[in-house]
Amino acid sequence: MGQQDLKQESRCWGVFDLTPNTRLQFNCGDLLLDIASGEKDWLMQYELKTSDTVHNPCIQLMGTGEEGWSLANKQRIVSNNIPQKLSLTPVMSDRAIVCRATTTVVLLPKEQISLYVAVPLWLQLSIRGGEKPLLDVSTERISDTWFGLNSREGVMSYALRMSEQLDIQPSTNHGMRVTIEIRIKNESNEQLNLDKVSVPAPHLALYVDEVGHFWTRRITMVREQDEQATLTIDKVMSTGLAHQNLTLVSAARDDLGQHKITKALSALFG
Repeated sequence: MGQQDLKQESRCWGVFDLTPNTRLQFNCGDLLLDIASGEKDWLMQYELKTSDTVHNPCIQLMGTGEEGWSLANKQRIVSNNIPQKLSLTPVMSDRAIVCRATTTVVLLPKEQISLYVAVPLWLQLSIRGGEKPLLDVSTERISDTWFGLNSREGVMSYALRMSEQLDIQPSTNHGMRVTIEIRIKNESNEQLNLDKVSVPAPHLALYVDEVGHFWTRRITMVREQDEQATLTIDKVMSTGLAHQNLTLVSAARDDLGQHKITKALSALFG
């Protein structure tokens, strides 16, 4: 993508030209990323804005120079052969994301339901294919949380804000978020109270449709007769979208393949 296209560009990911004495600014959700290229270095700064408003993705071609370098995180990248292209790739988060229902969902015995959630994406910045990304950061502010049965049994996860929770309808809030369908089956003889669900984001590949909305494969969680639950990443896409209408954006960080994972009930539902 050339610099001449930037004024019309409404998405903040892909491959971009960054020739010497060029400066680009990317707005992706809460993330503001600013990069300037010199003859033998890049200046890069970024921060997550504090506003509750989620901004539409956009790119600006900025003036050169170091004025306005006031963002929280800064670094200089040096090389005798500085690359003149950069790659920004949306990916799923590096931890599970805990999603809460605004009102407790009660799933009766031997029943199933599909719930939906739109979760923030991460953005990876790379300059050479195959190398470790220079940047791997969330596009929205998100909190750390401990998820599990108690303080000893559980894992570090992320927690969504109250405005981004589980619902029985697919989200219409897109931007730099991905819509995930979670099919939950209750095979036990007891009701299952769904106050919160741990979404296994690192196990999910990311896809984009023709209008730029992000999707994943459907997740199936099954509560068994005992205090166990199984997790499967299904072959079908969330909301039943056709594969031929989607493009793979990034592979799963930790691909499960077609394997089924058995966990304690508290590991998936708290």
